Amino acid sequence: MPKYAWFDRPSKEHKGRKAFAIVVIILTGIAVFLASDDNWLFSIVSIFLMVFASSRFFFKTHYYADDIGIGEKFLGYSRTRKWHEFKRVDIGERALFLSPFAKPRRLDNYRGWFVPTPSEEIKGFIVQRVREANKDIEPKDMEA
Repeated sequence: MPKYAWFDRPSKEHKGRKAFAIVVIILTGIAVFLASDDNWLFSIVSIFLMVFASSRFFFKTHYYADDIGIGEKFLGYSRTRKWHEFKRVDIGERALFLSPFAKPRRLDNYRGWFVPTPSEEIKGFIVQRVREANKDIEPKDMEA
């Protein structure tokens, strides 16, 4: 049983951005329809690809954290990582970035994990767990 569980759906918080994204997707579908000699199939495929590309914005992502690690579930896909796999935690205003590297590297964007956190309690729990799992790393290597 997870100690903490929450979800994130940015489209619920950002109504203006949601409306703008929907308008852009619809206009893209219309432009593809007109540019492809009135081919509905291309238009539908382009709309589907645009929604798929922005799915993290429109659909819920469920997160959970416990004493063992952290996980997420999104549209049937789930991943879980243990605390000892993260060597660094960068603290943001509304989110954390968990990285498997002790110092910033170019691969951070591909190997790291951006985790939106709804409360300071959850943020503190995650930071504490990552730091406890990496006591052997010097504090100056733990970016905060």
